[in-house]
Amino acid sequence: MPASRAEVVQVEVDAGRMLLGRSPAVQRLWDQIQRIAPADVSVLITGETGTGKELVARILHRLSARARQELVALDCNAVAPGTIESELFGHERGAFTGADAQRAGVFEQADGATLFLDEIGNLPLDAQAKLLRVLQEREFRRLGGARLVRSDFRLITATNVDLGASVRRGAFREDLFHRLKVVQLQLPPLRERREDIPLLVSQFITGKRQRLRRSVCRVTHAALDQLGSYDWPGNVRELENVVETAMLECDGDSIEPIHLHFAGGVAPPALPPQDLDATFREARQHAMEAFERLYLLGQLRRFRGRITDVAHHAGVTTKHVRELMRRHGIDRRDFRPPLRRSSLRRPPKLR
Repeated sequence: MPASRAEVVQVEVDAGRMLLGRSPAVQRLWDQIQRIAPADVSVLITGETGTGKELVARILHRLSARARQELVALDCNAVAPGTIESELFGHERGAFTGADAQRAGVFEQADGATLFLDEIGNLPLDAQAKLLRVLQEREFRRLGGARLVRSDFRLITATNVDLGASVRRGAFREDLFHRLKVVQLQLPPLRERREDIPLLVSQFITGKRQRLRRSVCRVTHAALDQLGSYDWPGNVRELENVVETAMLECDGDSIEPIHLHFAGGVAPPALPPQDLDATFREARQHAMEAFERLYLLGQLRRFRGRITDVAHHAGVTTKHVRELMRRHGIDRRDFRPPLRRSSLRRPPKLR
C-alpha cells in the first residue's frame, strides 16, 4: 500500500547511499519504484543533476528478478565519441589500432542483468541508430566481428536534459526516445522537497562523523534556516557536499551558519526571490506564504516540535498551528533531537 505522508522512506542500497525522505514527492517516487521494479521493461529516469538518478536505477535493479546479477553501468558522458561503440558493443582483436585483444561491451556484459546507461542524451546520433537496432533485435556484432551476439538485458537510462526538446532540435532520434521511455520516472529536485532536508542532513552527519573524525552531531536552528531557504541547484549531491565541508570546518559539536558555504560563496537570502512577472496580489501572497513557513519552521525548531509551546508563544491556537503545518507539509518530528539510524523505519532488504 502507498506509504502515508508521515512515514519515513529509507531504502539503503549500500553503505552511505539511500533514498531517504518523508515528503509527498519521495513517497510518490517510492510507490512508483515498487510498482515498476518487478516489470521487465525499459525505464527512463529524468531529473536535474544531483537528484539521485543512478541511486534509483540501482534500487530498480535490486528489486527486480535480475538482482542476482550485478548491474552494469556506463556513463555516456565520460566516454570519448570515438570509443563509444566499442564500449557498447565490444570489439574483436585487431578491429582498430590498439585493439590487442577481444573485449566484451556493456551489452554483452549485461546478459541476464540490468544495463544502466547514464547521460543517454549525450549519445552521438550514429550510436543512437545502432542502439535502437539492438533494442529491437536484442543482437549485435562486436566491432570487427562477423558473428551475431545475443544478449538478454533490461535497459535503464537516465538524463538531466529534456529529450523531447533534443528530438525537436534533431539531436536525438524520436523513435529511440519512445523506445527508451516505456516507463518514465521524473525525480523531484530538492527545492520541491525541502521538508526532507533535516532528515538528509542528519543522515549525512551520522554517516560521515567517523570517517571525517569529527564530533559534530547537530545543526543549529539558524543554520537549518539557511539550508532550508537555499534553492539547491545541485540538489542532494550539493547538500551532501555543503554538509561535509561544514563538518570539516566545525571544531565543536554544532554546525553554525558561518560553517556553510554555498555556490559562489554567497549565503542564501532569508526568503527566495519572487517571480517578477507576478501581479502585486500574487507576489504579496507568495511573500506571506514564505513568511508563514519560515516563521513556523523557526518556532518549531526553537521549541523542538512542541506545538503547545509554539502556539502559546505565537499567540494563536494549537489548532491554527496544526493547520499551518498541514498546509506547508511540515512534520513536527523533524524538530526533535538529531536522528539516529535506529529511529527510522527499518529499510527493506535489497537482495
